[in-house]
Amino acid sequence: MSKRALAALAKDTPPADLPVLLPDRQPEIRLLTRGAELPTDEENEQNPRARSARLRAAERVREPSR
Repeated sequence: MSKRALAALAKDTPPADLPVLLPDRQPEIRLLTRGAELPTDEENEQNPRARSARLRAAERVREPSR
């Protein structure tokens, strides 16, 4: 998944005039990393193709709405 897709799923989307958060408008995921994790220098030495890799992690906190 891309960073934009993860950010969209991690955002709550309440209506502007509603003071409380509705259960179906709460975030579906919680981001586990801030930004992207880059490979270590050791990993880059062992695998040169890892240089362009970016790791993003998220945890599902509720089932997706349908």
